[in-house]
Amino acid sequence: MADAECKGQTHHFFAPHGEQAEAREQREAIARSICVRCPVLLPCRDYARRHREQGYWGAENDDQRLEARRRAQRYRLVPSADPAVAAKV
Repeated sequence: MADAECKGQTHHFFAPHGEQAEAREQREAIARSICVRCPVLLPCRDYARRHREQGYWGAENDDQRLEARRRAQRYRLVPSADPAVAAKV
């Protein structure tokens, strides 16, 4: 991902030891502002989801990636191929 906007700014994407919730929110807001203008946002997000990365990747934090994996798992378990039906599960 040579075109990533985050190059050289990893301190915004990975939490320091003992980071408090308010500091995390501020750091992730900065990271998000970088991610949303990045040309490789979706490949980055997909990579992080597939490899269970830690930190802020593709405009998602760890909790958001976990929730995305859970949603994907629920969708795979639903017999219907209709996304509207799967979304209600």
